[in-house]
Amino acid sequence: MLGLMVLNPVDLARVLTLKALDAEALMGYTGAVFQDFFGGGVGIGLTVLALTTWVMVPAGASLRVFRRKDF
Repeated sequence: MLGLMVLNPVDLARVLTLKALDAEALMGYTGAVFQDFFGGGVGIGLTVLALTTWVMVPAGASLRVFRRKDF
């Protein structure tokens, strides 16, 4: 489940927002798993890397297309 969450930036941002608000206790067992994973340095690092990738890959692809375009 955590692997699939990394593939969806909306879910990843939602979980980080819930973690920042200390609302993961309202999510039951899933919140406990998220707290264990995203509470450590590895989880935060993976999250930042995934969200950065979600921004940089489309931006890089569009930059490549725009540079090749002859206006």
